[in-house]
Amino acid sequence: MMKKLKKTAQGSRYMRSALLAFVCWFSMPVSAATVYINDFQSAVGTGWSSADNTIGITQAPNTDFVRKFLGEFSNGTVSLSLTGLPEHVSTTVSFSLYLIRSWDGNATAIANGDPLGPDHWTLNVGGGPTLLNTTFSNGGSVGQAYAPSPFAAGCTGYNLSGLPSGEYNPMTGASECYSLGYTFSSPDVTNEAMDSVYELSFAFAHTGGSLMLNFGANGLQGIADESWGLDNVKVAVSPVPVPAAVWLFGSGLLGLIGVARRNRISANKETED
Repeated sequence: MMKKLKKTAQGSRYMRSALLAFVCWFSMPVSAATVYINDFQSAVGTGWSSADNTIGITQAPNTDFVRKFLGEFSNGTVSLSLTGLPEHVSTTVSFSLYLIRSWDGNATAIANGDPLGPDHWTLNVGGGPTLLNTTFSNGGSVGQAYAPSPFAAGCTGYNLSGLPSGEYNPMTGASECYSLGYTFSSPDVTNEAMDSVYELSFAFAHTGGSLMLNFGANGLQGIADESWGLDNVKVAVSPVPVPAAVWLFGSGLLGLIGVARRNRISANKETED
């Protein structure tokens, strides 16, 4: 009789442990799963396209270290298409945006019959929201529309005064300035260092099995004057949370086991008495 009670108690302990592990596992917070990542140090890989098929890798001219990126691009859209995504409720895309040479921000002046700007950069989800539509400036006498939230001044050496409401100094929010090694020459300046890097990240609701991200620019002058590129592109999805009913069910089972155990102990005591 005692051996049988011991085996029953031991089995009960195993079941409680298993159910406890079950509840703990399903109660753990879900974490994002990376579905795409590329630093473009070796290959473009699949999924990228553009209207003019100018998809390639460029090495920045800075000789202090090797930095390769996707680009250079001018006006138009460059798309990343992903398929076979796991079930999820939201998506986050993060990347380094390289702005090269004389981005003119909100400029509206015309030089030699050619509008200087505004120089827009955009990111939108195919069939979904626009995540960014703004202007950037790499210097000069005009500001830009972009500023991060929370606000960060960035590494700009241009501090303009009297900018209109909603405009910010050139390179506001940039994580790097003059680090890529690009220069630009104008009638006033020869081989002036002119580039910036922005670290950007956007989260948005998304549940589909496929995703298209459209990166683009418009209002730019020739690619030797104003261009852009991408680096360190990462896309992650947040899995569907386990329904609360699942772990509540497990908790309920543990509770029932506890009640059964107390009843068994009481019955054993009565038997011994």
